[in-house]
Amino acid sequence: MAGSAAAAAGGSFLGRTSVRVAVMGEAGTGKSSLIVAVATESFPENVPHVMPPTRLPADYYPDRVPLTIIDTSSRPENKAKLIAECKAADAIVLTYACDRPSTLDRLSTYWLPELRRLEVKVPVIVVGCKLDLRDEQQVSLEQVMSPIMQQYREIETCIECSALRQIQMQLRRPLFSDAVLPQVQEVFYYAQKAVLHPTAPLFDQETQSLKPRCVRALKRIFILCDHDRDGALSDSELNDFQVFCLDSCS
Repeated sequence: MAGSAAAAAGGSFLGRTSVRVAVMGEAGTGKSSLIVAVATESFPENVPHVMPPTRLPADYYPDRVPLTIIDTSSRPENKAKLIAECKAADAIVLTYACDRPSTLDRLSTYWLPELRRLEVKVPVIVVGCKLDLRDEQQVSLEQVMSPIMQQYREIETCIECSALRQIQMQLRRPLFSDAVLPQVQEVFYYAQKAVLHPTAPLFDQETQSLKPRCVRALKRIFILCDHDRDGALSDSELNDFQVFCLDSCS
């Protein structure tokens, strides 16, 4: 609740005053266009090879924490800067081009192993850009990404999007579900959410189950809310729980 109050005031969430996201991937996958489309809510006709740091204000996303987006270059001469940005980031947005399957292959043959080699231990959001150019004969997002997400548990979410059409398709943990969402701006919302609301303390990706401390906490919450000790929460008890935790009532 303290974090929510601070967030409502703007600029802070549980002590965090900003989130830094680095965008990386093969050249020509749409990194810079994605950043401009999110920042301006329009499709850019011309973009530089690498965008300068882009800051989204506190009121851009619901948690009211400013977000800084760092564009990167995959050119060999810029490798040192890319590594530095990886290590300074709170989350990584890793891109591929939906119309170039080779860039998707590079996720598992280079980019994801490289992040592990560098010991970058932050959430990864995989983003397929240029969804409007995707071949309808290509396999589904779930078929492509499920094996990769099984191998690389650091991937929080996979999204395919179109900066041109301002739409996206999402595949997320722990359950897979595709959904067309109205705005490509939500790409970086998921990156911010992975930082501010991490699932790792609660959910074990390897066993696909809640962690023991989370289970104990949930049981303790149930006991505290079950005022009449009948082993079930009544409507009244559920309402009291909502008022206490969420400051709302049904």
